[in-house]
Parts: sequence; structure tokens; C-alpha cells
Amino acid sequence: MQKPFRSRHFLAVVLVAASLSACGGSDDSPSVATSSTSSTPVTESPSATPPQSSAQVACSPNGSFTYSGSASQVAASNGTLAVVVVPNLPVDVQKNRNFTAPAAPASSQVQQASGAFTTLASSGAATDCLGLDHGMVSDIQGVGSDVAIGRWNQAEDTDGNTYNPGQGVHYAVGTPLALTATSGTLACTQVIADTVASNNGDAMGTLGTTSATLDLGTRTLDNLSMSINLANTNYTLTNAQAPLNGTSTTGQLSIQSVVVGHDATQPLVALGYSATLPNAQAIGGVVVLSCK
Repeated sequence: MQKPFRSRHFLAVVLVAASLSACGGSDDSPSVATSSTSSTPVTESPSATPPQSSAQVACSPNGSFTYSGSASQVAASNGTLAVVVVPNLPVDVQKNRNFTAPAAPASSQVQQASGAFTTLASSGAATDCLGLDHGMVSDIQGVGSDVAIGRWNQAEDTDGNTYNPGQGVHYAVGTPLALTATSGTLACTQVIADTVASNNGDAMGTLGTTSATLDLGTRTLDNLSMSINLANTNYTLTNAQAPLNGTSTTGQLSIQSVVVGHDATQPLVALGYSATLPNAQAIGGVVVLSCK
């Protein structure tokens, strides 16, 4: 069987040098979100071109892409975007690329006209970014201009990693949203999710349903339940309590979340997850919950 993963670290130096001289892919011209749709709108000039951050220069796309799905351009708030990134690669080469950033610089992300993100970063530093050098972005979906999700697969990234259709890097990028209420609860249900992928690429599945309760007093996501079908076998993943805009690990399940949207009374939660199933299969993906 062909190995689903190979690493070519020497490409990273070449790709960084190429990015310094020519930013942007040969694909559709990328756009960096600069508008704002938060509870307190901030007007930013549409004609102003923000300076590139070190992250965008180091991890800008430099190849050609194919897409599956579409999403709207995600609106920034005060020059920031909320970012969640979950890699499905062998553990020894993931390079700590699990990003959970409630307010990362919008100038450090690159979103293509298709709605796909091809550069993702947790800060403006060149060490805190990951770019899609070339390949496919699948499962592209969004909720208005509030959030977009997708998965890099059949691709190579700027770390020099390559991955097959069953692996990849999952992401969710949204408009940061501050919650205003300090008491009460909201019921959260799944609105969009990407493919459940595995670290070794041997199996793919679907996230059927996800539910949780958002506790406005404790700022936690409680009683999370996720129903997954992988290779015609059903699994249920649970987490009793996970902090919002943070990370949590309970048993074999790790949760990453950011609060996004434009209405603090009906927030969205972009959630990344990774887990080891009872059969030792390591899986992951992203899902967006609507809380009301």
C-alpha cells in the first residue's frame, strides 16, 4: 500500500525564499478580510491595503489549487479573525500546528475568491503560520460572512508535508465575537461540518450530529456530544465541559473552540476536535455550532 504521508523539509527553505519575492498564488487573487461585522461595527477603508505580516510572507501560497465547495469572504473585527486549525497527520510531523486563536491578525491569513483559506496563522510571526503550497481545499462551507471552514487534502504545505485524500489540515476561520451576557445558557446544534479524516489516511467519515450547552456564566461549552460514522461504524464522542476560546482534553478527545459571529445573543462556536477511537484510529475535523 502506498504510504499516505511523506515529508520534504528541504522544500520549506525554497518555499520561504519564493514567497519573499512573489506573494500570492497563480490561482484566483487572494483577499484579506478587512471589514467588520461585530456588535460594535468598526469601519475600515476598503481601498486601504494592509501591510503583509511576517506570517503571510513566509506562508503565502505559491502554487495552484483546486476547490470543492464555496464560502463568502469572512469579515474581520478590529483587524482580527478567530482561527482554529486541526492537522490530521502522523503525530511526529504535526509540528504543533493545532492553532486556537480567538483574535489572530487578519493580515496573516489568505482567503481566496472561492472562500478557501490557503494561509492560516495564530499570530503575525513567521513561526506561527502554515500555508498550502499546492493542492486541494475540500469541504469549503460557510455561514454568511461569519465563518468559513475547509480541509486541505491531496496537497503539500509550507512545512513540506504531503497528505492523501484521507488526511489533511482542517480549519475554521470566523469573525471574533465577544459575549455580553453573564448568566443563562444557550442550546447549541451543528450547522456545518467537514469530513472526518484520519491521521494515516486509511479511513474517512462523517460527523452526523453535534450538540452542547453554552453556559454564559462560566463561559464553557458543556455536555458536548458528537456522533461520528467512520468506515460504517458509529462512535459517540463526549466532553463534559470545555472552555470557550480555548482548548480542553478529556480522555482521548481534544477540543479547540473560538466564539464567532455578529450577534452576541445568537453566537456561533467554531470547534476543532481530534480523538483516538477505541480501534486506535486517530481522527479529527471541524464543526460550527449555532447557539440560541
